[in-house]
Amino acid sequence: MNDQPNPPRSMSIPINVPVAIIIAGVLIAAAVYFKGPTSPLRQGSEGQAPSGTEAPAGPTIGDFRAVDAQRDHVRGPADAKVTVIEYSDLECPFCKRFHPTMLQLVKEYPNDVRWVYRHFPLEQLHAQAPAEANAVECAKEQGKGWELIDKIYEVTTSNDGLDLTTLPELARQVGVTNIAQFESCVASNKYTDRVNEDLADAEVAGGTGTPYAVVVGPDGQKLPIEGAQPYASVKAMVDSLL
Repeated sequence: MNDQPNPPRSMSIPINVPVAIIIAGVLIAAAVYFKGPTSPLRQGSEGQAPSGTEAPAGPTIGDFRAVDAQRDHVRGPADAKVTVIEYSDLECPFCKRFHPTMLQLVKEYPNDVRWVYRHFPLEQLHAQAPAEANAVECAKEQGKGWELIDKIYEVTTSNDGLDLTTLPELARQVGVTNIAQFESCVASNKYTDRVNEDLADAEVAGGTGTPYAVVVGPDGQKLPIEGAQPYASVKAMVDSLL
């Protein structure tokens, strides 16, 4: 609302209707752009606010899906005091950077931290990410889901850098034995709905970019991790909950 008084009639400058409509359209488009999209379109960062600016307010964390050891990719004991639920995109370079951080975390806290991996493929940015997420679920049928996640992050250059035709060979390297079954599963996009359910869950959890994680403490506290935060920051967050 403009609280300024209207200028005297003699000082007003008439604007014809077409020009006014164009200006209004530009202002609306700018407002939408700076507010941000309602669906996830943003590849993450190293999770640091620009120098000289205040960090943005944290996300609103909704009622995301409860951990299911049969459905989810889980590392760490079920009775761990802290659970980190990560929503990630296999072709996101910042997710690739964040993956070793999480590997180090569960190694250092083998009894106290449980790591849950869920898919958050930003297809608008990484056209291959949904197919790779589906392939991970196909590998999980044979008990090798985590292994294929690790391998893809190891070999991809990110930003659709992985040759999708190598997925069967990568699956073989990580221990998938029935390659024909794996290839049939991949070709049929068998787990598209499951991957999309993970993506929707990421939005409920407050994710607007990748990587995104929610740290759940022993008393149900929920803390967000936005972007590829360094190991020291993640460790400090976990220590504060322990």
